[in-house]
Parts: sequence; C-alpha cells; structure tokens
Amino acid sequence: SIFMVASLSPATQLLLAAAPAAFLHKPCALPPPTHISTVRLPARVQSTPHMSATLAIPSQPIPELPSVKTNAFSRFLISINFIVASFISIILWYVPLVPLTLYSLKFDHVRRRACDWVVQLWARWTLALMGSKVSVEGKENLPPPEEAVLYVPNHCSFLDIFSLSGCLPRRFKYVSKVEILRIPLIGWAMQFAKHIAIRRTDRASQLATFKEAVACLQGGSSLVTFPEGTRSKDGRIMAFKKGPFTMAARAKVRVVPISIIGTHVFQPPGSLFPLARPRGVRLIVHPPLDPPANKKEQETLEQAKAAIMSALPASMLPLPQSRDTPVA
Repeated sequence: SIFMVASLSPATQLLLAAAPAAFLHKPCALPPPTHISTVRLPARVQSTPHMSATLAIPSQPIPELPSVKTNAFSRFLISINFIVASFISIILWYVPLVPLTLYSLKFDHVRRRACDWVVQLWARWTLALMGSKVSVEGKENLPPPEEAVLYVPNHCSFLDIFSLSGCLPRRFKYVSKVEILRIPLIGWAMQFAKHIAIRRTDRASQLATFKEAVACLQGGSSLVTFPEGTRSKDGRIMAFKKGPFTMAARAKVRVVPISIIGTHVFQPPGSLFPLARPRGVRLIVHPPLDPPANKKEQETLEQAKAAIMSALPASMLPLPQSRDTPVA
C-alpha cells in the first residue's frame, strides 16, 4: 500500500524508484572529529610490552545509548523493510558472486578476495536500504590493507555482522558458528568466500577450526572473531576467551580491538528482526596490539578488553558484582 511504501526508509523508496546506483558509492556516515585525550590504563596492563601505556579515547563523557520506543505496527514495517532490503541486495549481488567464485577457484583459491568484495557490498547495500547510519572512528588505527590481522570486537547483536562487513574498510573472514553458514543464500555466500565454521560443542571441530584459522592468517587473510564466544544478552561486555589470542600468537599476527556500540539497542539477541532503524551505531577501531609473545596471550587479552571497554558507555560495562573471569 501507499502507506507501507511511505513508511520504508528513504533509501528503499529510492531503490524502488529504479535508482540503485546511488548506493554503490555511498560511504558509511562519519561523525565530526572529536577532541582526544589520554587515559592511563590499569597498572597490570601498563607493565606489558605489547601496547603503549596510554589509550586515545574521546575527552568528553561517553554518551549513553538512545532508547528505542516503537509500537507493534512500526516494528512490523521495520521488519518488512529489513526483509526487503536483505533479499533485494542478496539477489542483486548473487549475480556477480557465482562467476567471481569460479574465478577465485581458479586464480585465488586460498584468499578469494573477489568473494569478500561481494559480501562487503551486500552488507553495505542492506544497511543503506534499511536507512542505517554507522560511523567508523579510529580509521587511522587500521593496519595496511594487505596485512593479515585478527580483529576482536565485542558482540551483542546480529547487526554486528552487517556493520563490520559493510562499513569497516578492510576485507576479512569470520570465524562463525556453523549454524550461520547453513542459512540459505547468506550462509552459502560465506561458504563461497571461505569463512571459517566452528561447532562449539564438538572438541574435534574446535581443534580443526583453530588450525584452519591459523593457516588462514598465515596465508594472508585477516579474520574477525568475537572473543566473548557468543552475543551478550543485555549488551554488557562479557568474559573473553583465550582461544583467539592463542590463535594470533601461533600465526604471529597483530590483534586489533574494535568497540561496537549501539547494535543491541536496535536488534537485541533473540529478536529475529530489528526493532528500529539502526542509527547511531558506532565502530571504534583501537590501536593494534603486537602479536602475543610466548605464553603471553592472557596479557594481550587484558589489553584488548581494556581498549574495547574504554569506549563503551556505562550501560555496556560489566556490573560490579558480576564475575568476569576470562575462560581459556
């Protein structure tokens, strides 16, 4: 109906008006520069040699997250918008994905960078069609495009995948639970691009995944893995597992912490669709950490978590009474 079309995001209306080219070159929105101050890390973090003892974060108080209040009908329209945006972009980008996969099998079998490019554009289109606004801060901390690194963000929403894939200006693979790679179309595309699947309840699969991830990093591809191991149910950062940092130590690659802010407000864990148009989502890239030295993975874990927490609002920090002991 006319009312439903009017309720869709402006980007979706523009696509329906047969002008999709506007999204091909639409970059993710960037915020104006902020004043930066220097904050001291905890003493136990300062004593480690892998990271500077100071961390750059905004000098102004970290703003709290916006509240999302929508009625049932608005959520229904937003869900329809999400479905339309996702599948229109999937259908459009599956056309080049198949021949590019065949090309990669012959000329770039290991890294499959052409497939990464398609996945990045798919996520970018989906965000644009949803009317999403994601800002990326700290781009100067990103490593050179050809350097293989391990990105370690906090994880609190399925929208984290769209935000990282569409707006982080680097190509990478995910270490993802096997159920994601079984999703029709989306999961198939991730398999084409050689993202790494893990069965969390299968010890043998975990060991095989570890070896595959190390080989992927050593082969020149960057990886994204969420050190919490799963999505936070309330947005608060959880205990980090040591596995990803052992992986970085074995592959001898740098670790890049990333703070993701706001995604769980718009699509909490357990919600099949977003509750509102994701606006105000922020990705904050922190300075890279040197490859963990021999048996120093725990120190790198603490440094990465301290960096991520330095940019989170109070509502995303652990509660004082919670036990936040990293799990190996």
